[in-house]
Formats: sequence, structure tokens, C-alpha cells
Amino acid sequence: MERRTLPPHVLVSGRLPPPTDGMSRVTALVLDRLRERGTSIVEVADLSPGWNGGGLRYHVLKAMKVLSTMGRIASGRLSGGEAQRDRRLYMPVDAGWGTLYTAAIAGTARLFGYERVLHHHSFATITRPTWRMRLLTQVAGPDCTHVMLCPAMQMRFQKTYPAARTCMTMSNAIFTPPAAQPRPSVDGPLRIGHLSNLCDDKGLDTVFTLLRALQVEGIDAKLVLAGPGLKQGDNAQIAGGLIAFDGTVDYRGPVGGADKEAFYRDIDVFVFPTRYRNEAQPLVLFEAMAAGVPVLAYDRGCIGSDIPRGGLVPQGSDFVKAALPVLTRWATDRDALAMAAEQALTRARVAHEAAEAGFEAVLDRIAGPLPTPAAALRPKRRAVG
Repeated sequence: MERRTLPPHVLVSGRLPPPTDGMSRVTALVLDRLRERGTSIVEVADLSPGWNGGGLRYHVLKAMKVLSTMGRIASGRLSGGEAQRDRRLYMPVDAGWGTLYTAAIAGTARLFGYERVLHHHSFATITRPTWRMRLLTQVAGPDCTHVMLCPAMQMRFQKTYPAARTCMTMSNAIFTPPAAQPRPSVDGPLRIGHLSNLCDDKGLDTVFTLLRALQVEGIDAKLVLAGPGLKQGDNAQIAGGLIAFDGTVDYRGPVGGADKEAFYRDIDVFVFPTRYRNEAQPLVLFEAMAAGVPVLAYDRGCIGSDIPRGGLVPQGSDFVKAALPVLTRWATDRDALAMAAEQALTRARVAHEAAEAGFEAVLDRIAGPLPTPAAALRPKRRAVG
């Protein structure tokens, strides 16, 4: 009697919306795609207390969810119940002290024979190595697969944490399908865009300095600013800029959906002078390029491999000094600006295709490859003679 092959049983354990952030969006996307495939039994252990942050109540709720998930893994209380079932764990890696929560679940899964895939979304433990991440990579085991955002992140992570022997990459470009056609060029002032959680770490002060430098050079320029001020001082800086630049700053506040699409449609170039120490792979850069908008950004995290080389400003250099001649040329030569826009859109297309391929590879690693369609299987011809 043949033993029936059971489909793998995948436990997706991590934060799901709400709240919505990059990590929870990726986890939700992985969950949806696994369910669409239909080749595995998928269950969820949502670890989100419902908000981001800290405090005693947050950690009590989070710890309870983590302990419950560990108990489910240990007792085998998952649907199906067959002892011989192939079991898998997919989990995003929490930052800070939350790394210990990830280590607890990954270690339990390893103990009870689960294959493990851990998805990393932050450069924090690469720019500043921690004993918590070192512990996680050791507890997760040498056969655990670690998913990174880009090859540079993978190389630096494995150099910092040698216990992470198996890695693969999946880019955040998966979220940004590129436009079908380049945007038509328009006359008028050069429209510079900046969208983020607005603060000096993300370059808020620098974009105001850049606008002033363009005005001093006699360049007709306008700043389109979007996103929430991160702190009270940032909101004060935004208000001061609106007054000081008298009509050449268009502040749109937090944007999403159609408002975000309008933001990218209404700018000619996107600037991102981030100095944030843990910058990883900002989604706004892919969004800008997917809309056909060229990007100028500091080379931090994965940015160096994500945007065209001409848009990179080396870390530690003067962003305004580096960007000024580029923007001056684009303001006076709209054909050069149009060419830069086409290059950005081409890079977005390549990045999205690579992200799709990387995503499928990650899904294969989590739940096994999709079966080959019957029509694609052709029997070999028997040799005659």
C-alpha cells in the first residue's frame, strides 16, 4: 500500500496589519500568495498586538502571543495532525529586543523539525551588530534560510553573522509595478519631490537647503513635500519653510492611494538625502522610478544597487553640492531630464521583474515549487533499433 504524500503545512508567524508598515505588508503579501498557490496548508499566528511601539502592555500582549505560538508548534496543535506531515515556518524578523521573540519561535520550530525561513527587513543589526541577532542566527540553525532585501545586504549580513549560512534575496520592488509608458515632459519650474516620515534623519533640512541653493543659482524650482512630520520640531520646520519660501513649497501632508499617485505625477525629480543610520530599502524610491521619476539619493543600505548610478550621492559627501549641477542641467535641458526619466522607468521594470523572480523563489523555499503542468510533461521516446 502506497503512503499518501501530504502537502506541506506552513505556519506564517509575524505581524499582520494593523498597523500597516513595510514588514506587515510583506508578511500579508506572502500569506496571500501562499494561499493562492493552494499547494500547502497555510495557518497564521498573528503576533501583532495591534500597534507598534513598546511599553509594558505592548510586551505583555506580544509575549502572550509568542508563547501561544510556541505552544502550538510544540504540541502539534495545527490542522491535519498527521505526525509525518512536512512542516514549515515563515517569519519576519523583529527589530530590537523583538529579535528575542523571533529567536524563541524559530528555536522551537527547529526543535520540533520545522523547516525555517526568516525574513529580514532592517539594516540596524548590520550597521550595529548585536548579540541578539547573533543569538537568533545560532538558535535558528545552519539550515535556516534568511531572506534579505538585496545582494549587498546578504553579503554584509553573512559576513557579520557567519552562522547564517543560507541566504536568498527578495526586493521591496515587488510592491511597485512600473508604469506602461514614460511620463510626458512639462514646462515650467523644476518640481523637486520629497516624501517620507519628515525629519532631519530622512533629509528634511537638506531639501530646504537644496531649494535655497537652486534659487541662488537662478533656477526656477519648486519643492513638493509630502508625509507627516515625525516630531513637533519637524512640523515647526515645515511651517517655517512654507513661510520662508513664500509659495515655492507645496506641502501635501500624509498621502496615500490617489493622492500619492498625484504626488509622483506632479514632480520631475525625487530627492532622498537620508542620513538614517538603519536605512534599508526605501519603498518611495521604487515608487518614484515606477512612475518615471528620476531619483537622487544618498548611497545607504540597498540604495546603491536599487537606483541608477548617476543618481547616487556618496555617504559623507555634501548632498546639495553633489545634486546642484545635476538639477541645474535638468532644469535647463528638458531632453536630459526626459532621458533620466526613461532610465528610471527602465530600472523600475528590471527591479520589479527581479523582485517577482525572487518572490517566487522565496515561496518555493517556504512551501515547495509549484507542480509542473501535465501538458509540460512529455514522455521520452523509446529508442528503436
